[in-house]
Amino acid sequence: MQKLALFFLLSTALSAQIKGVVKDSITGKPIPFANIWVENENIGTTSKEDGTFEIKTAKDKPLFFSIIGYHSKKTILNSKNEVLLSQKSIELENIDIITLKKSESLLVGKSVFRRITHLQGKYPQIIAKKFDYDTIYKKTPYLKEIEVFTQSEIKDASFKLRILLHDSISDLPIIDLVNEDIIIKVKRGRNKTQIDVSKYKIKFPEKGLDIGLESMLIESNKYIYSYKYNGLNYDTELYAPAIICNNSEEEKSYVFLNNEWMKRKLTYLEREGQYLVIEPAINIILTN
Repeated sequence: MQKLALFFLLSTALSAQIKGVVKDSITGKPIPFANIWVENENIGTTSKEDGTFEIKTAKDKPLFFSIIGYHSKKTILNSKNEVLLSQKSIELENIDIITLKKSESLLVGKSVFRRITHLQGKYPQIIAKKFDYDTIYKKTPYLKEIEVFTQSEIKDASFKLRILLHDSISDLPIIDLVNEDIIIKVKRGRNKTQIDVSKYKIKFPEKGLDIGLESMLIESNKYIYSYKYNGLNYDTELYAPAIICNNSEEEKSYVFLNNEWMKRKLTYLEREGQYLVIEPAINIILTN
């Protein structure tokens, strides 16, 4: 009994609710909506609007911090329970910026509503879809709108939109083409949200383009998901919105987790009777 009590005390001491704040290393201002992971664990959170966060882990456990416009960082909290992130500049090679005519448009992608959804759980992540360059885009080479299909249990659920350059060598997304957070709110239920991104004047890069949807583990996105398994009822905390997904025969789906991009591989789906990849339902619209 004494050994059991000692084990419980040690476990409690090693794992506790850690509180901290994410700040700009130069200005000292708090950084809202930074995503945070515990190293080698499926645990994470998102900093609040005032930069503060809470996460259940050991005090000396390294954490990963990631947000657009700042260098990602792996660190432990300092004596002030602060994490300081340094800003970074983005070099956009071969990305032309001009005044758009918007006289023509071209829809790229065949995503539609399906019953498959990607639920957002206990750790922040980005799911992305790659769009390859094609010479037919020369007449309408600039990104105008992005269509995202979602399923939300709550009103005004939010996520971050990421627009990234694809690396042909690693075959992974590498560089954000927009140096700011693009936070999108979606309606309750099943919706196709069209996001106007023409103001960024992004020309479709020949290396390829990735559109990513980044989850935000904030209180306003939280809801209780109820389900039944083996005749028993269960409740679990999830974060809206869920992302509608489609099956694809092409490996153009990617996941960012624990500060690392991974490519989704073809998997045999018995129900479909073939090898497929589950990818987020995203289309893009190009203009001139």
